[in-house]
Amino acid sequence: KHGYVSDTHGGRFADNYVNKIGAAEYAKYSDEAKMPVGTTTAKPSFTVGKHGKVTLGPIFFMEKMTKGFDPSGGDWRYAMVMPGGSLFGLTGGKNSDGMKFCKECHAGAEDADFMMYLPEEARK
Repeated sequence: KHGYVSDTHGGRFADNYVNKIGAAEYAKYSDEAKMPVGTTTAKPSFTVGKHGKVTLGPIFFMEKMTKGFDPSGGDWRYAMVMPGGSLFGLTGGKNSDGMKFCKECHAGAEDADFMMYLPEEARK
């Protein structure tokens, strides 16, 4: 697999990583996915300037929480960490309102357990 341009993440280059708990289910790329509790995805991002300078962007996280955490959002918790390590926001925590855009965007994939997979051209 390789990185791709993610319009929904500011037009940055991004890649998707999934922990062992959810890796097998994620790798099915199924519209009928049911990710197990504890699944964590990480999406690092970066930009490349016109002179080839690479600049780190935020890293985006999703974590499948226990049933009842946020039923309307598939029980996912979102977080965004800025370059340098500062926390921009966390669902139900610091700047939770700032993370609503994640939930709203992923609502478009409700039938696939709110998962948006690597684009086909970026898969193995």
